Order: sequence, then structure tokens, then C-alpha cells
Amino acid sequence: MIVEAIEYLTTPCPRWARKLGYLSELIAIRHRARRCRADWAGHLERTKAAILAEAEARAPMGDVVILGAGLCLDVPVMELADLCQRLILVDAVRPRGLVLPDNAEFRTMDVHGVSQALATNGEPNIWARDVSPIQRFKGASLIVSVNLVTQLPILPLRALRRRGLTHAMFDHGISGKIMRDHVSDLRKTGAPVLLIGEARRRRYDRHGAMTMDENIAAQLLLSNPTVVWTWPIVPPGEARDGSRLIADIGVWQLA
Repeated sequence: MIVEAIEYLTTPCPRWARKLGYLSELIAIRHRARRCRADWAGHLERTKAAILAEAEARAPMGDVVILGAGLCLDVPVMELADLCQRLILVDAVRPRGLVLPDNAEFRTMDVHGVSQALATNGEPNIWARDVSPIQRFKGASLIVSVNLVTQLPILPLRALRRRGLTHAMFDHGISGKIMRDHVSDLRKTGAPVLLIGEARRRRYDRHGAMTMDENIAAQLLLSNPTVVWTWPIVPPGEARDGSRLIADIGVWQLA
């Protein structure tokens, strides 16, 4: 806890991201990744391989944009940098201690836009967005959304709940809206897009009984992914209640 507190206090972070919990989430993921290293290894390597295969097929390139870069655990940073003129890594918070090659940069950004609106002016209306923040990447040679789409609704929903502006029965609709916005935003860039994310999610209790089976690809109005693998997001022993969370990760070429 002391290490996490020091990291929280010493990591530069946009005010809106700190307020909505993005910095806390980043730190929590860093420590969870260490605890779950063996269970997550296959997923991280498969994600890197999928990104690298797409990049190699399109090289040489100008700008390559990685949305949801985070800790870069699932991003082949050095290899990508060799295949493009400029590598742009995007997330709400830049991790402390991240070292990048000379032609790479990290941009802190609210990829959807609702989180910054909630933090800065309290606007809860996610249905009335202006231009998506990622439209600034229209000229990119390749845009990759990395294990991001299902993460986008989590902290905005928490913020809305704290204000009493939503209810559990409406969360599914709001979550789906934010995720579908992301897919639509990616397509509107007109750039080649690789989307990597959860296609299906299943939760099991401590006795092995399935308590949730969510078809996320259907919510996103996406066809079957070209590649699928399994990621034990919450492996046995990680959750206090003994539950497990498993996702089927899919890869889609949107353009």
C-alpha cells in the first residue's frame, strides 16, 4: 500500500483523470499484472503478435496510433517504432518510468470524451457529444485500439453512480452506448483500424458455476473476429470471493 501511495502522489496526471480514478486504476492494474503474470502472459504475447503482424503487413508507415496504451504491457513498442515514422501512444495517464524510443510520444487523452466532461463541468449527457477526440488521428497509417473498448464505460459509470444519475438497470445501456461510440469513432477516422478487445465475457463463482455470460461482440454490432484467444482476467485466487472472470479476446480489422 505504501508503494502504491507513493506512485499515486508522484505520477503526473491530468486533473480530470485523477478525479475520475484513472490514475488509481492504472496503479492497480500494474500491481495486478505482477500478481497474475503467469496467467496473463499468453494474452499479452498474443496481443503483441496481432499488433505486430498488422503493422508488418503495412510497413513502412507514417503515424501509428495506439489507443489504450496504458502500461504498454501488451504493446510491442520498440518493434512498432522501427516500422513507422512516428509512434503515438494514447491513454488517460502516462505511467511513471515509461521509456520510449526517439520517434515515439505519449499523449494523455480522454478517448471517448465523456470522462473529461464529467470531471470538468459535471455534464452527464453522453448522448450529446461533439466531434470524437480521436478524429485528430484521421491521417494515421494505422490506428490500434488495444484491450480498451470494454474499459471505456467503467469509470464514467462509477462517476454517474456517485452522483445518483444512473441505476444498475440502466448501466447496461449506457455501457453499450459508450462502447459502440468507440467503434463508430474508429471507423469515422477513415484510417486502417485494428480493434483488439473482448468478444465474450464469462464469470464463474467459487464452485465453478457460471454466473454471467455476456456477448460483447453482439453489443458492439460486430461480426465474428478473425482471431480469438482466451484471457483469464481474474484467475483463480485473485478475487476475494473466489470468483473467476474469463474473456474471449477478438481481433477485428475495421478498415
